[in-house]
Formats: sequence, structure tokens, C-alpha cells
Amino acid sequence: MLPILITILIVAAVVGVVYAIGSQRRGGSTRTSAYREPPRWLRRLPLLLVIAAVVCLVVALAQFRVARQRATPVIALVIDSSQSMDATDVSPNRLVAAQGAAQVFLQQLPDEFEVALVTFADQPTVLATPTADHARVSTALGDLPRGTGTVIGDGLTTGLDAIEARWASTDPGPAAIVLLSDGRDTGSQVTPEDAAARAASRGIPVYTVVLGAQKEGEGGANTALLEQIATATGASVSTAATAGELSGVYEELGSQLSSQLQISSSAQLFVFLAIALAMGAAVLLLVLTVMKSG
Repeated sequence: MLPILITILIVAAVVGVVYAIGSQRRGGSTRTSAYREPPRWLRRLPLLLVIAAVVCLVVALAQFRVARQRATPVIALVIDSSQSMDATDVSPNRLVAAQGAAQVFLQQLPDEFEVALVTFADQPTVLATPTADHARVSTALGDLPRGTGTVIGDGLTTGLDAIEARWASTDPGPAAIVLLSDGRDTGSQVTPEDAAARAASRGIPVYTVVLGAQKEGEGGANTALLEQIATATGASVSTAATAGELSGVYEELGSQLSSQLQISSSAQLFVFLAIALAMGAAVLLLVLTVMKSG
């Protein structure tokens, strides 16, 4: 807001100069040779520049108000912490790789983004409600509760609950869920399909990540289900068989969601443009004054 106020003062000063010089020209001598008289369009240009600067300020103020009124983006990290995550096909094991990738993801997000952390095994657990304190989420990632089941549907439902609870205390804003699993649903109270349908109805995309070497038949993640969840909510599914691939997936998702959910405002651009236009008008006025008095 301060740059906008400063720009208003600059533009106001230039307007005052334009008015003062214009008054002097009307009240003073008009005997100027045709040789020294600047072209008509050039004499009108300072006023046009000031008008353009004022328009830019109006747009900047509008953008600033929009940015202030929009709700903060919320992202829920939903991570499978079942016993199968101890598998070492992903070095050093799947769980440690998932924890490291989630840390990479946090580093990609703007500071104002709120992040919730949910894990699921035989039951879902909320380790962090939506918060802009990314350090708190980072600390919670270091100690994930374990279990023998894989309730994907209930984990996703709990992530949705965390986002909607945040919305209840503020205006609903942009949100997304990143869900990672290496297994198959073992009997959620809310089926993964129903949870995905709820996310879709709320406009919350669920980006799913399949972790670990895939096996035919029993064992391994239900890739088709995770792909179905992502597709139903307008998101994408990713697969990772190594820790490096997983970190790459989360880094890309962090960058992508930062761009998609960012509270964007072009106010700063219009402020800079207004300053440039106002300064241009001031310089041009001085040049024209010198030309006419020379």
C-alpha cells in the first residue's frame, strides 16, 4: 500500500506542475517564434502522460483491494504411513523418501500458503491443521503415526474436512490436496470414490502420487484408483519408483500449485508504470519550458 501512496503523491506533484506551467503560459507572453514553438502534439503529451498515470493508479488500487479480499490458499498433504511404507525398494525406505519429498514441497510454497498435514494407515490422523507456519508442518513430518491398514478414502476425507474447517472461519479460497499412497484401500468408512466426488463438488483438485515398484495382482498401489481420484477432481496422477523421482514429483507439484493458487496482483506493475509515466511527464514539461524560453 505504501508504494501506491507514494505514487499518488508523485502524480499529484506532477499535476500541480502541469497546472502551474499552464497557468503561467496563459497569463504570460505568448510571443514565441514559430521556429521555437514545439509541435502541438508534443505540448499535449505531458497531460496525456499524467492522465495515463492516474489510470494506472486506479487499476493498482483495484488490484490491491482484490488481493486483500481473496482468501489464503490451502493445501492438504495426505500421506500413507502404513507398514508397507517400510519397503526399501525406494531408498532408504518409502516412508523416509516421502517425508523428504514433502519437505521439498514445503520449500516451494509461498510463505502465505496454509498447509495441513494428514496421515493415514488403519485410521486417518491430522498432524497439522491448515497453517502458514511451514516449520510446524515440517516438524510434524518427522514423526508420522504408523498402522497396518490403508484407508485411502478416509485419509482423503480427513484432508477435505481440514480444508472445509478452515473455510468455515474465513471465506473459501483456492485449495488443493496432494495424496500419496503405496497400497490399496483396505476398507475405508468413506470409499475413495465417494471422497473424490466430494472433492470434485467442492472444486478441490486431488493430485495423487503412486510410490514404489508396482506389482501385478495383490500388492503395490492401486494405480487405477489413484488415477481415477485425480481425474475425477481435475488433477493429475504421478508415479515414483525412486527417492529422486519422488522429490522431483513433489518439487514440480509445489511449483505448479504455487503458480495456480497464488493470490496474484498486478498492482506493483501498475504502480511502477504510473511512476514512470509521471516522471516522464515532469521531464517533458521541463524540456518544453526550456525550448520555449530559449
